[in-house]
Amino acid sequence: MTIHLRPHPGTTMRIFSSICLAFALTLLLFPLSASAHSIYQSSLLTTPAAGPTMQVQAGFSSRYRDGNWTPVQVALSNNGPDFNGKVSIDTSSFFSGTGNSGSTYIYQQAVSLPNGSQKQVTLYVPFTFGTAGTTQNITVDLLDANNQPVTTQSAALRALGSSDIFVGFLFDQTPGQTPGLGTLTNITLPTQSQGGSIQVEPLSAGTMPKIAAALKNFDVIIIDNFTTSSLSQDQLAALQNWVQQGGKLIVVGGPEWQHTLAPLASLLPVTPTGTATLPAGTHLFPLGGPTKSGPNQDNVADSVSSPITISTATVNPQSTVVLASGKTPLIVQGAQGQGQVSYLAFDPSLDPLASWSGTTTIWQGLLTRMLGNQLLYANTAINPTPFVQNFGGMETLLQSLFPSAIPSTWVILALLLGYVVILGPIRLFIVKRFKNRSWSWRIVLSTIVVFSLLSYGLALQQKGSSILSSSISVIQLSRPGTTGSLAHTATYVGVFVPNNGDFQVHIPGNNLVQSTEDQQFGPQGSLSPQRTTITSTQDGTDVDLQGVDIWTLRSVVSRRDHQVSGGIVSHLAIQNNTLVGTVTNTLSYGLSDVYLLMGNQFLSVGHLGAGESRSVNLTIANNPPATGTTQLSLADQIASSRGLNPPYGPYSYYNNSPPNELQRRMAMLSTLGGEVGGYAYCGNGGPCFQRPIVIRGTTAKGLLPSQAITYTYSSSSTFFFSGGGPRLATDDPLLLPGASATLIGWADRLPDGESNATVNGNYTSTSQEVLVQAPLDVTFSGNVNIPSSLITGNVIDIQSQNNTLQMSIPGVYQMTTGNPNTGSITFEYALSGGSGLHASTISLVDPLNGNFNPVGPAPSGQPLTIDHLQASLYNWHTGKWDAFTFNQSALSVNNAQPYVGPDGRIFLQLANQNDTQGTIFFSKPQIQLQGMAP
Repeated sequence: MTIHLRPHPGTTMRIFSSICLAFALTLLLFPLSASAHSIYQSSLLTTPAAGPTMQVQAGFSSRYRDGNWTPVQVALSNNGPDFNGKVSIDTSSFFSGTGNSGSTYIYQQAVSLPNGSQKQVTLYVPFTFGTAGTTQNITVDLLDANNQPVTTQSAALRALGSSDIFVGFLFDQTPGQTPGLGTLTNITLPTQSQGGSIQVEPLSAGTMPKIAAALKNFDVIIIDNFTTSSLSQDQLAALQNWVQQGGKLIVVGGPEWQHTLAPLASLLPVTPTGTATLPAGTHLFPLGGPTKSGPNQDNVADSVSSPITISTATVNPQSTVVLASGKTPLIVQGAQGQGQVSYLAFDPSLDPLASWSGTTTIWQGLLTRMLGNQLLYANTAINPTPFVQNFGGMETLLQSLFPSAIPSTWVILALLLGYVVILGPIRLFIVKRFKNRSWSWRIVLSTIVVFSLLSYGLALQQKGSSILSSSISVIQLSRPGTTGSLAHTATYVGVFVPNNGDFQVHIPGNNLVQSTEDQQFGPQGSLSPQRTTITSTQDGTDVDLQGVDIWTLRSVVSRRDHQVSGGIVSHLAIQNNTLVGTVTNTLSYGLSDVYLLMGNQFLSVGHLGAGESRSVNLTIANNPPATGTTQLSLADQIASSRGLNPPYGPYSYYNNSPPNELQRRMAMLSTLGGEVGGYAYCGNGGPCFQRPIVIRGTTAKGLLPSQAITYTYSSSSTFFFSGGGPRLATDDPLLLPGASATLIGWADRLPDGESNATVNGNYTSTSQEVLVQAPLDVTFSGNVNIPSSLITGNVIDIQSQNNTLQMSIPGVYQMTTGNPNTGSITFEYALSGGSGLHASTISLVDPLNGNFNPVGPAPSGQPLTIDHLQASLYNWHTGKWDAFTFNQSALSVNNAQPYVGPDGRIFLQLANQNDTQGTIFFSKPQIQLQGMAP
């Protein structure tokens, strides 16, 4: 008998597993070949995972000016599959402020990275932490198509100190060579004891921003021995727009002037022609500047003992020759829109000037001329920034433009009354009339059905028209040139939603967009975080409003710089104290409610159609400058002329919304004038000046219902709620800085190039206002009484030891007397086109007139007026300074011609006298000239 033995299935499996394990161990312990061994060894090495990577650089060498748009450069590469995603920056830590969660703002840009590609993208983000001089880390995420992080990197950003001066320097650097800037960084600032210093940032074609808003991080930009043609057209346009909006630019000629100056021809105050050599011993310090024989200054050597190679040039009209050698201009300054451009014929970075100690004095004089009062801002609370603004006024105005977002009271009452009447009297009447009780339940049922449908239909109608938007645009034009005008447009868009959820606002075009919600809190004061994602796309910007609460207004502001066809052309002159001439509209659209503004006066022009010219005839007030600060703003004057009681703002018609066209426009002027919240363009980046309020007693509450703060004062005071100083004729926010006069008017239609925003893909605009501001030029002839509004006054020298001279608030100087430390300030008054004026009388007035007491600790000694300062005027005939004294804050000089230079300039210096104990508060004196113009 044959017996067949079969292994148990479990035994078979155990044997098979043992064989496999033994085989695997053999492969691991005894590799089959060197190639297999090599493959195994490489598998043990750390190999970067295939996919996109990034490197981040933020700010300018990690520095930025708090409250500005700041570049974040992201270098991307991809060694993996094709990638599509977004670069994302979360700014919540900056916007929220210390100890407050606030709102969450995320800026994103879409990127596409094919396999093997490298790309650099630059995101411009508004960073505002609120504390100057601090360092924060930002987080940059690379997100995939599902918004999931692929890689993350942090970058440090250090906010410049409030007293620091940030200088951008364009210079062609070669390996091992550095520009000769030691003399620039050696400047001693008046705020040095508070930590202020000159900080220089080298720039190149690779780091130069392409938008003007990012250049506002810099106080001054210097271009010296630089191949300007290496800049792109976008970078050159950004530089020009930055200057037009108030930027300060210094361009240097010298032996290498051609490659530096040629591409900047439209910006220069001169027309370069060639080169020449200055002989040794040529004076290089401008009159009125540092260490140049002022009444309280010592003479120092102002020349070098070696020849200097310079660039030669002819001076353009309306430019000021600050320093010349014979007929050769050495320093020329000219206005470009709201900004300034200075030209140097010699190069301070080259020998013999690079090693000369006096070069520091030249740089100090130039920076003082360009920056003026900014050099005295030692208090972070009053240091103005171009971006940090109170948007409350605009949001209030946008809110008031919406029609009633809920059904009118009478509609609800009518619905309720109809329901009651039908169920009551009408039902009883029908039942009694037809003597059929069955009608009663039928009427009740039908009424319930009908009124339920009506209520539901009304709710649907409200929901269908629930998303509403309104917008306010302000377009600031430059003087028109051969190719048209430069335009800076700011558009405020308000979105009202009566139900909660997520909404997307799409703003067409290349814009800088930000939310206007309070950066210290959530929308409308809420402490709950609100998420807003702002994404740049090829056809515009998407603003995703997430988690919007019911019945809320959300608003954003977009800004852009662009070229427009046409502009406003003026031919105006003051003849025998009357402004006469024409203004012409060469824009493609008409303007309505047009006003011509000059100083503290206005003229209604009416409607100015496209291509239309209008005559102007305005009598100039001959009254001398007056002390005190109680005059009405231009916005209040215009509102009063239209029958509205000033100050006129959104609160004036809050219970009668929506406003009519006149009400909207007058409220808009009041808001732009700073009387309702703040505004981004007041005073060229400085404060908005509001109506001063005389406080009697120790406390005073805000003017508006939203102002719940109680201010405490030690005595009766005049305080400016806007944070500004005295209202001067040249300080009204409706006036464009650097312009003799300003034209304002509302566009008849949406200008070319402007597009309406959409909400969730639909156009929902209910109201849209577009205000246009344009500068006008004025000349003189005959007997004239030139008001202070047509005479520009700038600080050209500051002498302050141990904080003898400071800014109390913007527009108000504070000088300590009675100590051995010197303190003085020199003003240069320039009359545009004033060459040849024969002046008979100069009138000077301090509008503050001592009517100011500071908030906070009381100053040492008694508060004094400008009468206690030593005033000196430069005599152009004798070459000396003549002493004068203010009396009751006023000074009048007869036979004034010796004090008016051949180019129409007047120098006034104010210095402490050390004869009394106290603190002097004063503002820049207003000046008025009487005389005969050619």
